[in-house]
Amino acid sequence: MVRKTSEVEESTQQVALCRKLRDAIILGKLHHGQRITEKFISEMMNVKRGPARESLLILEGQGLVRKVSSLGYFVASHTQDEIQDIYDIRTGLEKLAVIRAVKNATREDIVRLRLACDEMRAAIASGDEDRRVREDIAFHEALVEASGSRIIKHMYNSLPRPFYKTVQLSERKTERVVTQHEELCRAIMEKDMEKAVRTLELHISERDFED
Repeated sequence: MVRKTSEVEESTQQVALCRKLRDAIILGKLHHGQRITEKFISEMMNVKRGPARESLLILEGQGLVRKVSSLGYFVASHTQDEIQDIYDIRTGLEKLAVIRAVKNATREDIVRLRLACDEMRAAIASGDEDRRVREDIAFHEALVEASGSRIIKHMYNSLPRPFYKTVQLSERKTERVVTQHEELCRAIMEKDMEKAVRTLELHISERDFED
């Protein structure tokens, strides 16, 4: 029993470590092309070498770092064409996820979506841009989770993630983004397929543009 509890704790700590490293890469704290070692992770995150080594393998599987023979690991970088491919695939998966979510979303899924909206509003109010981006990510991940499809979730999570960055958006832009999240959540809750798809398409079309 003690051993099982220990294993669960280690697994939880490993997940937390990978999430912190993923956030550091996605938010630009670790730069594309930057060399990243077990020692670097160990010192930066105050963890042992074992979890640091395991996190590199996991991040490699997620396409966030790449291993160069005899040189070690580097934060992954992508060409503009690759980024566009990733973005297009992600967009298609999110549309499919919304269609499935209207049919399959549970009460817990709706709670996660609403919580992500509330947390994003709180981040905007506090001016915390890193938190805003994290909550934006959390909403879209909750959206994929609400699809109830293991295949969609697996494909979405396996995509490289060069598409988030911390930027200062205008008050009007951030309000529009979070309002669209809320409208999408409401459409899924009301099982309004047409509204859900229309809202997502509008959200996608405006996502990369300022006022």
